[in-house]
Amino acid sequence: MHTSRLQQLILNRVIDTLGEDAHEKRTIAEFEPIFFQAEDHVVKNIHLLDAETERSARWSLKYGRKRRARSAAHNERAILKKLGCGFRHFADAVTLAEDANRDLFVDSAQWLRDSGPSSASLIAQNGVGGAPLHVLIMLGMHARGCVIASEIDMLARKGYTEGAHARARSLYELMILVAFIAEKETADFELTERYHLSALVERRKDARHMGEEDPFDSEDGLEQALRNRWGSGFFQSYGWASLGMQGRSSSSRVTFRDIEESTGLDGMRHCYLTMNHAIHGGAMAITTRFDRRNPFRNVTGSEVNHYSIAWVMGAAAKFFHCLNRITLQAVSDLVDPEQVFYLTPLAHCDSAEDFFWEYAISHEPDQEN
Repeated sequence: MHTSRLQQLILNRVIDTLGEDAHEKRTIAEFEPIFFQAEDHVVKNIHLLDAETERSARWSLKYGRKRRARSAAHNERAILKKLGCGFRHFADAVTLAEDANRDLFVDSAQWLRDSGPSSASLIAQNGVGGAPLHVLIMLGMHARGCVIASEIDMLARKGYTEGAHARARSLYELMILVAFIAEKETADFELTERYHLSALVERRKDARHMGEEDPFDSEDGLEQALRNRWGSGFFQSYGWASLGMQGRSSSSRVTFRDIEESTGLDGMRHCYLTMNHAIHGGAMAITTRFDRRNPFRNVTGSEVNHYSIAWVMGAAAKFFHCLNRITLQAVSDLVDPEQVFYLTPLAHCDSAEDFFWEYAISHEPDQEN
């Protein structure tokens, strides 16, 4: 059997490591750590151990960097040449949304000062609850939506369409959760507090996988208090949402699909499902990136696909519109009912959505062929 170049380099390293003891017989258990150490050394230092590899790496870095920079600049220009108007509307919506978030945060601070002591948590000792917590959670979810929208904007305009699809999917999920909390909230804002405290349940799952300390260990008596008030079902996935599910017992399992249907926004679910390929490892994500026009066939960087970019940006604009309207109105109704500045991003969301959808509809792949 032919020995590959890599195998020969590893073998040379093993021989160098063993020195005079290279011919001594060893068991597989004794030999394995020596081999793996040699393999690791070769992989990390391949550019030093193999002259041809070093020359190729130098050439690739010298000219590959320029090629990637030229390609990225060309792709962004090509995308903005046809879709620039929609991107401007979307960017303006994000700018106005960020300012609305900041304004309402300042208003909420004044509202808290004027309204006296903050409402206490229903569960946690020395914790904030009630309307103040609802305001903080809504503003936090809205702020995260602004960040995700900015990521979608950056990825799409630079031709990383699959990345934009993946982040738009996250924006959809955030929009659904925001709508659910706003619509199903109780008078004492218990649903918001359940959502807030579910972060500890998520951290527990992460801690178990990573071998870290259970987050409930640092919260004296909190886990038992949660079980006493909300039952063990709270600790299930989306268990916090059972309060907003009419006709469902607190112990029954809640799924994201249940939450989605209860909001009445599941009419956009087809967009959510279309974006699945961007985060899963199925074959569709590979076959759809096979480009017959590319001499190397496989796309390795950004790409210009006006239809796909327009489609995902139209969906993102729709999601961002809903997120803004729900979160900022919920906060404004509490802290400053006279405030209407939060409405300003919506028109730009609509303009972006209209532009991108119109382009996508008129440039569907079947029509182009």
